[in-house]
Amino acid sequence: MRAVIVCHCSGVSDREIRSAVREGARSCRDVARACAAGRMCGGCRPAIRRILDLERAAEANFGETSGTGSSAAS
Repeated sequence: MRAVIVCHCSGVSDREIRSAVREGARSCRDVARACAAGRMCGGCRPAIRRILDLERAAEANFGETSGTGSSAAS
């Protein structure tokens, strides 16, 4: 899959932002500290928020599917 530039001011891709979220970024400010996306004009912040939401949802879904396997084995 091809990376997409989300922050044109700093040249930051969606992959870099997703990586920052997976490493603990929980807000646009955290993402800006981690990879500089959203620090300049702020035009990319809605896209950053969407990536944050998608990554959190993916984490929650992964936790649900990986944490419930023991009851099926009984």
